[in-house]
Amino acid sequence: MVPIGEGVGRMDERLKRIRESERKSHIEIYTDAKLYATDSWLKKPIKTVRDIVSLFEDYSSFRVLDLGSGVGRNSIYVAEYFRDKDCVVDCVDLLEIAIEKLLENAREHNVEASIRGIQKSIEDFTIEGDTYDFIMAVSALEHIDTEESFQNKLREISEGLREKGVVCLVINSEVREKNADTGEAVDAQFEVNIPTVKMQKYLQEVFEGWNVLKTTVSAQEYDIPREGFVSRLSTNVITFVARKE
Repeated sequence: MVPIGEGVGRMDERLKRIRESERKSHIEIYTDAKLYATDSWLKKPIKTVRDIVSLFEDYSSFRVLDLGSGVGRNSIYVAEYFRDKDCVVDCVDLLEIAIEKLLENAREHNVEASIRGIQKSIEDFTIEGDTYDFIMAVSALEHIDTEESFQNKLREISEGLREKGVVCLVINSEVREKNADTGEAVDAQFEVNIPTVKMQKYLQEVFEGWNVLKTTVSAQEYDIPREGFVSRLSTNVITFVARKE
């Protein structure tokens, strides 16, 4: 029998271990890679975000939330696209280096007036109701501390969007990792690793009645640095875009 509290302790240790591993791998990437001038994922904003922004061209003011913003891969692009409008992008990330680089990139791209960096975990950041026109979370929600927090954050996103607001989520599901050199399976460094079908069910329940603009599942595999080795990561990537109507 597991003593009371020991299971929670183990989960806390796993959370700490994962976040420390992620911190180290992201520091390595953020230190070496220059936004929009690299062969890493920071090379350009994702296509889905580039496709969405045209929906807001008629807006005179525009409020955006980027959960897990990193150094601004998507938020800098949005701020540049709406440079001549009243645009504010709230960028939330747990890592201090991410927010530091985000603000540097905002200055370099002359959009510092539009970018607001917030160093917080996604689960600790409260989304105020009826506040945003566009909320995006790209490879971010799977790094919330628990599955319960994940579900709660989906509801916050739903309530935080204004009428006609758009949500754009890109989420890894059913993640598997192995040592790229040895082929040995390793613990997937994701706080919540939810089966694809279950995650789709959560999205359907929270955003029921919304106008779904895009919903896809894509099997992907890529290498990512981990402490002391390179991990080959396999995942089903869910992309979900819907408008509140």
